[in-house]
Amino acid sequence: MSAWDLGVYTQALYSGIHGHLFYTALLPGSYLSEHFSPILFLLVIPYYIYPHAYTLFIIQGFAIGLSAYVLYRLSLEILNKLNNNKNTKSPDNRIISFILALAFLLSPLTESPVFFDFHLMIFLPLFFFLALYFFIRKNILLNILFTGLIVSLHSAFVFIAIMLVIFELFIDKTLYLNISRRKITSTGYLAISIVLLGSYFILAGIIKTHIAGVSVAAVPTIHVSGSASPVALLIDVFTRPLYVAKLLTANYHLKLIILFYGLAGSAFLFLRYPKSIFLFVPYILYAMFSVYQPYYTIGYQYTMMFIPMVAVSAIIGIYIMLKKSDMHPSYRKQVTVALAVIMIISITGFSIAAPLVSGDPCSPSLYDLSNSMENKTYMHRIDFEHKVANSINKNARIVTENAIFPLFGNDPNATAFPYTSDIVVNGSYYQYLVNEPSSVWARDTANIDSLQISLNQLQSNYENSGQYGIYAQGYGIIVLEKGYTGKPVFTGPA
Repeated sequence: MSAWDLGVYTQALYSGIHGHLFYTALLPGSYLSEHFSPILFLLVIPYYIYPHAYTLFIIQGFAIGLSAYVLYRLSLEILNKLNNNKNTKSPDNRIISFILALAFLLSPLTESPVFFDFHLMIFLPLFFFLALYFFIRKNILLNILFTGLIVSLHSAFVFIAIMLVIFELFIDKTLYLNISRRKITSTGYLAISIVLLGSYFILAGIIKTHIAGVSVAAVPTIHVSGSASPVALLIDVFTRPLYVAKLLTANYHLKLIILFYGLAGSAFLFLRYPKSIFLFVPYILYAMFSVYQPYYTIGYQYTMMFIPMVAVSAIIGIYIMLKKSDMHPSYRKQVTVALAVIMIISITGFSIAAPLVSGDPCSPSLYDLSNSMENKTYMHRIDFEHKVANSINKNARIVTENAIFPLFGNDPNATAFPYTSDIVVNGSYYQYLVNEPSSVWARDTANIDSLQISLNQLQSNYENSGQYGIYAQGYGIIVLEKGYTGKPVFTGPA
């Protein structure tokens, strides 16, 4: 695990239950200053009951498992609309819905985020499916609630919520729902939704900058996606078309792989209902015109912005084909073929690309870890790390590296390279230094107060100062403690 993807959440939630506004040393004061995610106020409740990373993993697994069940119920709700006039519900609909839900679970695009640390984005499929489910059930209050929870994950998800509202208006007519909106027209409903969501987005930006303690004008723009914003991208299409084409083709092989597993994994059923493309727009703009590889690489959380939309488009595609099968029996056969393709690609994709089996670019797979466990080396190292972490005072000032930081996530005074911005090179600011010298994170330099320094260099400075002794050493890990003069408390093989 890593500092940013797990440690930042444990430290923010731990500070939250102790009266601080989700403080984390890895960001300017608060997690909310980087991403405006009010859902943290809900997550702090279970974290208060058991303040441990395991709590987040359990919630994460439960969320994605429950989302598959909601997808099954959503599929049944849509497909059973075909049978309303007959007052029967086809058993085939249950089989189809089960296959679509199972394919969603097996998809590498679903598996990867579960395996890769903890992220708020993991809740997106659950809230997305629930918002649409209650819309079709004509429960507008719960529809609004779960749409609100979507934007509570990240203020930028207002664009996903807007596309969801547009899609709901389309399926309102497609499924003949005739949902009453107290005489508000579809255009009016869309306009009100855009105004409310847009206002939330602007307000979130103001709150973020206020929490960070900087003016809006002083907030830097990170150009990881080439163009600075969707509007800038649209302008670039007309003013710098070659530049946009270069963005689109950057790392094209990775982009094609993720599109294949997503779209081919649903047998391209979105083509049966082209309006489904509206659901893909936020992710396409966010990822496909980016030069930042994690946005479109299997093994990261960003696939959560794409795979639930593909699953919904598949349901509507099946619905369209079944509806036409009364007049053209060949469509029934096409449904069978489509479901067979979905299962083949899902099972094959899971066997090849899911981290549970073969790993991803950033983490070993469970298969790799099981091989390590056979000679006990991996488990002994884990045991060593936890013994060291548990022996150190929870409020100690600790500096460590990216991959070790989650062990100290509940320490409000812990920080990690290369994210830390406050060190004393030759002084005594940190009580402990926890390092894995062979790690890429320990060798990576950070720009701190205009000084380029790595954690390995800081370790060397501490050792040469004569103020630090070796508190623990083994399994490639060394722990220095200020003022320590005895033998290492914990030792292990090099």
